[in-house]
Amino acid sequence: AADAAASRAESGSAALSRAEAERARWDPRLGDDTAPLVGEWKYPLDKPHGPVLCTSRRVRTGGHPGVDKQIMREESVAERTPKDGDTCFVHYDMWQLNASGEEVWSTRRESEPHQIVVGKAIPASDGKRRHHPALYECVRAMVPGERALFRVPPELCYGEAGNFSFPAVPPNCWMLVDVELIGAKGGETMERADMLYEERIERVKSHRTKGNELFRGGDVAAAAREYEMSLSFLTDDMMMQLFGAYLDEAEGEKLPAHLNLCACYLKMERHHDAIDQAGRALGVDPTNAKAFYRRGKARRALGQDEAARADLLKALGFSDGASDPAIERELAALDGEERRSNHALRGVWRGLFDPTGFEDAGVDADGAKERLDDVDEAGKKPGKSEEAGGRGKRFFGRLLERLGFVSDVLTSDRGTHT
Repeated sequence: AADAAASRAESGSAALSRAEAERARWDPRLGDDTAPLVGEWKYPLDKPHGPVLCTSRRVRTGGHPGVDKQIMREESVAERTPKDGDTCFVHYDMWQLNASGEEVWSTRRESEPHQIVVGKAIPASDGKRRHHPALYECVRAMVPGERALFRVPPELCYGEAGNFSFPAVPPNCWMLVDVELIGAKGGETMERADMLYEERIERVKSHRTKGNELFRGGDVAAAAREYEMSLSFLTDDMMMQLFGAYLDEAEGEKLPAHLNLCACYLKMERHHDAIDQAGRALGVDPTNAKAFYRRGKARRALGQDEAARADLLKALGFSDGASDPAIERELAALDGEERRSNHALRGVWRGLFDPTGFEDAGVDADGAKERLDDVDEAGKKPGKSEEAGGRGKRFFGRLLERLGFVSDVLTSDRGTHT
């Protein structure tokens, strides 16, 4: 009995040691050289994309003594860190570092990058921007293209008093901040809020054009950053104030920026982000074939076959011309995957196997695929009459035709294996 008790105690001690090792692995202590280089910090449960990998140990930044950092995504290109006076384009999420884990700010939810001027004094009465000194400390320890996780002390955020509401923050609250430094520009003489409409549109076009050049030159990550900086000037509060020709022009810039960012994320295999950007493009133009096509590709990559098929059918219906080989090829690939799955199930339950497998439809889609996957230039958003007219007729006609095509394929498939 004594031996059994000792064995249980030893087993419990081993389990405790493993648990401690896991805690050290996924939440390393500051400066812990024994922790692995790859750690993980889990988002709150309401975040859809699960854990985020960190690729460094938790270390001091060298700036404010209370701030420490873990790299989540490194930037391979050597660029300088921002300095005071630079305008930085950032995405960030900020949470209370306490038992509640309450979210304080998130720019990613609205897909609207934030602009900050590093070192700019913030009045104590400005509840919306009292956390900016924390962001200054973070970006001073980063290079453009990098993403990192920071722990920030109260004096850089909401201090001893906290904040009563919008956001509500308790006194002396530390913050956990996930920051992505999209870009940094020196020499900006004017903040976004002070710009006229024409000045904002000029910067939107400049960043989008540069992004297109980078994309076609093969630097997809840098192109994505340019598109995000472009979108940072087309804020929701500005868009809501526009009408007539001004709104048409702004939407004509916003649509290709979202589509191009979606194309970048597809190439970078950031499929959840690609789906988000395609959805935002469809918010501007609900009948955009490229948006449906690219969202369908992203959903297919994630294994969301039914949703992918629905998107691709809509892309086919809204596309120009009688048919689109690139979309047909994606649909044919989905059909093939479904048939292979059905064949495998038949093999399990009935002992039958398909000796031929799936053969590609054989269409030459290179030209059409290049058109659908290339970046977009600015253009006028289609008018409502055009959306309700030609596109709607083409959509329903092609949808019925496509459903008939799918039905024929499945019928011939059943006949082959009876």
